[in-house]
Amino acid sequence: MGRLNRYLMKQAAISIGGLIIFACVVLLLERLLRIFEIVSNSTNPAGDAGSMVINLLPHYLGMAVPMALLLGVTITIDRFSRSSELTAAMGAGVSLFHMTKPFILLSIFLAGITLFIEGYMQPVGRYNYRQVVHVVKQQSFTAALREGTFTKVGNRTFFAGTELEGSAIGPIFIYERMINKKNENIGTRLTTASEGQLIVREVTQEPVLQLAAGQTYQIETNRKLTGDLSFKSSAVAGAADVNTFRSRGDDEREMTSLELFKNRNGELFDTIDDNTNDAALHLRIARAVLLVILPFIAVPFGLNYGRNPSSAGIFIGVVLLVSLQKALEFAQSLGASGTIPPWLGIWGIIVFLAAFAAYIFRKSAYKMGQPPLTSFQHYISHIQEQVAQKIMSLRGSKANLS
Repeated sequence: MGRLNRYLMKQAAISIGGLIIFACVVLLLERLLRIFEIVSNSTNPAGDAGSMVINLLPHYLGMAVPMALLLGVTITIDRFSRSSELTAAMGAGVSLFHMTKPFILLSIFLAGITLFIEGYMQPVGRYNYRQVVHVVKQQSFTAALREGTFTKVGNRTFFAGTELEGSAIGPIFIYERMINKKNENIGTRLTTASEGQLIVREVTQEPVLQLAAGQTYQIETNRKLTGDLSFKSSAVAGAADVNTFRSRGDDEREMTSLELFKNRNGELFDTIDDNTNDAALHLRIARAVLLVILPFIAVPFGLNYGRNPSSAGIFIGVVLLVSLQKALEFAQSLGASGTIPPWLGIWGIIVFLAAFAAYIFRKSAYKMGQPPLTSFQHYISHIQEQVAQKIMSLRGSKANLS
């Protein structure tokens, strides 16, 4: 690799790396609000929040890498054009395709990383994130006994009053929705007690709330009061053991790409539809192929000639990529529902994008003239001028008639 290509690769790598970090931070800020809400009742909020963020990073990396690659290459070529280095390189006989080679190598490298991130890290991270959320919600049974708070745990809502002598607290109020085996609501149970004490069973580590001097009522769905019972002592079991969280694989997004490939006929997970399985697999591969195509779009978008350079390539590139991501997700949903073959919509979009990239890159690299976006701006300006002239002529006609 020549000195020019090493220089371009270094500049692009710095831009892409910075954009990836920036995008991940921005995307995580929105999720942090929900994470803080979840861990507010946790016994270890810092550790649980950190575990959630780590497990979410692969998901946001998959979103940030394509955007960073497109913008990083566009910004690098834009700077190269504005400083007249691009003109000097072309004057020395260096072709645009030769200057694109380092970006192609970067895109191939990022495509390989994306296959690993979306094929393994994202599914495992998504499952681990859900598992941590499950554990935190289990722990919230203990946190529900904080003084003067209402906390919902499953079908129960707890309220604890002021702290009494020793480790006891009271009074205690518990509101519980009663659910039958068919997951139907069959009534409400209300429990009150003058005091309560939390203990943890040594064998199962299950929290249990010991109630003293209380009363319980049952209210059926027809508002009929039944089951009026007073007690001197009672116990309310807390959360089940955290190890009972379901196994991975109920959602195709929790399956690795290798598992999706083996599960094409439902051999591993019969709960996942074949079309849903295949659509998810095709989408992951297509996103990696997308990265190899992006440099051929980003380079023409970053080209600037003349005295009035434009940064429209950055804006149009962002709009194009966001629209493309939404189109791929829509194609996946159509394939998963069986409306079209799982591969047709996804790879149809990729083929169309590859043809568009080949067209604008060939026009920029092998044909003389203005860059594609500059020509587009001139075309838009020409239309605006014609519209303005038409409006002026109509105003002049109205003035003459009056």
